[in-house]
Amino acid sequence: MAEEIQEKAEPGSENKALGPVAKGVEGSLTKSTWLGVFNLFLIFSLVGIGFYLSELLRDDLKNLTDEVHKEDLQLIEISGQMTEYQKQLAAIQSQFATIQMQFSTMESDISNKDQVVNQALENFSGLNDEKLAANKKELSISIEQIKRQLGKTRGDWLIADAEYLLTVANQRLHLVGDVNAAIKALTAADQRLRESGSGSVFKVREEIAEEISLLKNVQVPDIVGIFSKLKLISKASQDLTIRLPYPGKEIAVELGSNIDADDDTNQWLSDLLGDLHGLVSIRRVEQPVRAIISHEDAHFIRQQLKLKIEVAMLSLLQHQDDLFKQDLEESKLWVNNNFEANEQSEQVILDIKELQNTPLHSDVPDVSKSLTMLRNISKLRVEADKAL
Repeated sequence: MAEEIQEKAEPGSENKALGPVAKGVEGSLTKSTWLGVFNLFLIFSLVGIGFYLSELLRDDLKNLTDEVHKEDLQLIEISGQMTEYQKQLAAIQSQFATIQMQFSTMESDISNKDQVVNQALENFSGLNDEKLAANKKELSISIEQIKRQLGKTRGDWLIADAEYLLTVANQRLHLVGDVNAAIKALTAADQRLRESGSGSVFKVREEIAEEISLLKNVQVPDIVGIFSKLKLISKASQDLTIRLPYPGKEIAVELGSNIDADDDTNQWLSDLLGDLHGLVSIRRVEQPVRAIISHEDAHFIRQQLKLKIEVAMLSLLQHQDDLFKQDLEESKLWVNNNFEANEQSEQVILDIKELQNTPLHSDVPDVSKSLTMLRNISKLRVEADKAL
């Protein structure tokens, strides 16, 4: 700037006069210029330094803000985790409370079961005690009975055996109706009483003799004979002629029986019918033929009759009088309805009627008085002692 001023002053003379002033001004201008530049430099330096420092401060503040933000995020995350942990802790506490309740329930159940088991054990122990006491009592009774049995004489054993035989006689007579077995049992009982040699059994033997006499007068039905007759009826029923025609049925021939052979005018007819005898049959059928049955049906009709007779046999062996008569009645009706009315079928029906009128049971007397007297043998012994 001083140089420009100097250049501008050199061309003119007018500037030469102003030389010292110009130099002074130039020198002052130069100093102020440098001072301003220096001030500007300082200002710019200070501004730059301030800007730099502000940038540094901004960066530090930003970093600090970022760090604080990160810490806030971490705190928020930690808070969320703490909330989750609190929820899990609450769930665990709830589960723990549930487990405690279940455990309490289990303890209560176990306590109740223990009480039930203890009560059952007490009841079982009481029952065992009762059973043990009952067994002891029964054992004591059995021991006493054994002692009494061991103390019995031979006569006592014979009397006990006679009592058993009298019981068997009553059972066979009233339950089975076997009179012969009852007579044998009474006779054996009388023999045992005779061998006992006791004077207290005389009345019992008298009663047994009377009962045997009553049983011998009983008319015993011949079960074996009735059974045999039923077998014969069953066998004869298989030869009966079925009323309805079926394949293979044999036709009976009965011609010329009503023709007088001595008549001269009918001699030739008699000879002709004699020649045809066995080949042609003329028979009056009271009931019309309603159907032609097969061979299997005919076999079924015969087997059905046989089955009815066998059922009657079973009723006979079981001594069921009513069922026996009912089975015979059904057999008779079956013969009337399914077989031809000839001599064989009429004989079968007559045999069935005869069996129907045959009783399977007879009036048996009461033979229990001797058993009752023998069971009261102690009373008879007292009476015998008084008589002596």
